[in-house]
Amino acid sequence: MILIDTNIVSEVMRPSPASTVVNWLNNQDSQRLYLSVISITEIGYGLRLLPNGSRRHQLSERFDHFVEAAFGQRVLNFDQKAAHAYADIMGHRKEIGRPMSVPDGQIAAVARAHGFAVATRNAKDFEMCDLQIINPFEG
Repeated sequence: MILIDTNIVSEVMRPSPASTVVNWLNNQDSQRLYLSVISITEIGYGLRLLPNGSRRHQLSERFDHFVEAAFGQRVLNFDQKAAHAYADIMGHRKEIGRPMSVPDGQIAAVARAHGFAVATRNAKDFEMCDLQIINPFEG
């Protein structure tokens, strides 16, 4: 199973997404791909910062449709098990001098709590988290 990082979702939403990412996604069993509520939060926040108008409204609707159509019941929450993993991941990363952002730490924790790999463009951000990392941008 694979947890999709926010930057993969953002890429797919672009007018001309990277072909390597589109090809990678098309070659995956969609039932093995998951999204976290953290990514929904990050995308929603970014959309909310856009000027109020038709573009923001269209992108928000497109995103909501994408989440429902592409992931359905495969959206993972940040639960108690993830909270414990988060504390461990964030503490370890700070101890080794490589602190993480809160959202990346939460995404890593959700993945670890479920035993999932993480698909991300920013592989370096997820190193040393005891996770398998997949970079769909590398083809």
